[in-house]
Amino acid sequence: MSNEDRFLPVLDDGLDEPAPVCSPKIYVSNEEAALLAAMRGLRERSLELRRELKGVKTDDRARLETEIDELRVQWKTLAKRREEAFRQKMIMLGHLPPNQPVTR
Repeated sequence: MSNEDRFLPVLDDGLDEPAPVCSPKIYVSNEEAALLAAMRGLRERSLELRRELKGVKTDDRARLETEIDELRVQWKTLAKRREEAFRQKMIMLGHLPPNQPVTR
């Protein structure tokens, strides 16, 4: 048996499109996408504040730390909303019953 005999033949359909695959695509709802974008913005702002915090004197330090704490609270709120949006999506797709709680 030669090397070429061990492989299945490749069929060329003449199209430039990729072949269909069996694995499902990840679907993100519009609500989830908006929440993730907001969370990304919070993260970027947090990184900016942390960079500023490294080279700042004590007067501005408290203000920056307070702003970072506020961003953490906003992050937690958005994370809860994202989990709820994910749960709602799973209910709409029929993967969860309507009364299924979100568990971590």
